[in-house]
Amino acid sequence: GDVTRLRQILVNLLSNAVKFTRQGEVVINVKVIESPPRKNETDNRPITLEFSVTDTGIGIPKERMDRLFLSFSQVDSSTTRQFGGTGLGLAISKRLCEMMKGEMWVESEVGKGSTFFFRIEAQIAQAVKRIHYGVQPQLMNKRILVVDDNDTNGRILMLQTQGWGLIPTVLTSPVVALDRIRNGEEFDLAILDYHMPEMDGVELANEIRKWRPTQKMPLVMLSSGVLSNKKIVEQYGQLLTASLTKPIKPLQLFNTLVEMLGDQPRQYAPPVAQATTIKRLAETVPLHLLLVEDNLVNQKVALRILDRLGYRADVAANGLEAIEAIQRQPYDIVLMDIHMPEMDGLEATRHICQTWSQRERPIIIAMTANAMQGDREECLRAGMDDYISKPVKIEELSHVLETWGLKSVAPAG
Repeated sequence: GDVTRLRQILVNLLSNAVKFTRQGEVVINVKVIESPPRKNETDNRPITLEFSVTDTGIGIPKERMDRLFLSFSQVDSSTTRQFGGTGLGLAISKRLCEMMKGEMWVESEVGKGSTFFFRIEAQIAQAVKRIHYGVQPQLMNKRILVVDDNDTNGRILMLQTQGWGLIPTVLTSPVVALDRIRNGEEFDLAILDYHMPEMDGVELANEIRKWRPTQKMPLVMLSSGVLSNKKIVEQYGQLLTASLTKPIKPLQLFNTLVEMLGDQPRQYAPPVAQATTIKRLAETVPLHLLLVEDNLVNQKVALRILDRLGYRADVAANGLEAIEAIQRQPYDIVLMDIHMPEMDGLEATRHICQTWSQRERPIIIAMTANAMQGDREECLRAGMDDYISKPVKIEELSHVLETWGLKSVAPAG
């Protein structure tokens, strides 16, 4: 399929899910809906894939769902003021699905969250290199107990451990888990969540240790980052063998299980693509940069990429803050998001171009998840000098900064 368009749809849906979800979780699933039998290896008929993005956010009233996929439309007028955006993301995503012979729809309940579904047609790729863990002899048929009150976390751990040949038992109640151990059920290892309502992970570990010693049943604690893994092990070392931070990376989980359960501990490392050499551009093209982005996650990603290039950028959360920053000090280049609350990137750019002359103002580079025909022209009409699409790629950003940095006449900071 079209990987760029698929990525754009997922970025739009996930961004909305995170934006409207203050607590709980955001989960993405994908499954095969239609897969006709293959006549041979060269049979390349398309299959239908169904994606779903589920959140536990504010939800959408039924009477307003018909407005969701209309351009420049949101559920109500307060949405733009509180969360920003124009409502274009869903309209664009729906169009992209239809271009890939698919469809998009939503199910939602106010106060409980929403699930956005979309289907696309795609062909099975030929000779694609995949990271394949597969059944591991040193883990085969080992019994593992997972105790986590969150169904999604439990399901992820079940699928991961089953794929390596383990036999998982996943429970949401620490009380039930303790009863099964007291009744003599044997497990080779247990993974315990740190935060649970009935009994937290440390309390459960303390009770388990009354029935199973460390040598017989190692315990691994899962933490959401309130305490560092090192601190947890130092503080509760007599109870725990290891601690991992959620969300768990499969490689970290695999290495932990092999170390504790394998007869001959060894590290498993999936194939790693050869990294592209990235030069520290700041050493040859020093620039004073301003990043204008309202999304905290996008801010961190962009700042990390700039750091790899050798740059440290100032940050503004919307167009108004950007204008105030430029009034305080000169910048060579402004990396400007388009959809932001209070004042969007297009309006801020128009104001900057009206206030400062071409020689005085900074170069303005648009950054947006919208990649439809006409978006670039709209940015240029507003006065922006160039355009890069999200998610931002380090090679593309490096090229743009080098190109415009060499043209910039503003003094470097």
